[in-house]
Amino acid sequence: MPQSLGTVLILEDEVLVSTMIEDLLLELGAEHALVCNTLAQARAAIEQHGVHCAILDVQIGGADSFEIADALAARSIPYFFASASGPDRLSERHRHRPLLAKPFSNEQLRECVRAAVLQAALPA
Repeated sequence: MPQSLGTVLILEDEVLVSTMIEDLLLELGAEHALVCNTLAQARAAIEQHGVHCAILDVQIGGADSFEIADALAARSIPYFFASASGPDRLSERHRHRPLLAKPFSNEQLRECVRAAVLQAALPA
């Protein structure tokens, strides 16, 4: 994995889960972990910060995170979903994206982040 993961956006409305993800990302070399627990916060983070990759919970406060996924995809920012929901909860346009099933281990999260970072490094 590269020395720095850059800035990683975490869209997660469960505080304990977002804290665990944030701690692990910082341990893995993220410069910044932007923890967002609403869609509005995630939209603002994408607009205001140089996000290098993202981890999205599928369900946030009764809504889905697909508009955030669309915004990331439009900017060619790699992302993956982390959810207790199965792949059938993903919209058709996002089913090709990785889905990390909750609960997950630190190693499973590491592997998904590693894959996202490698995806970002591939030539377009």
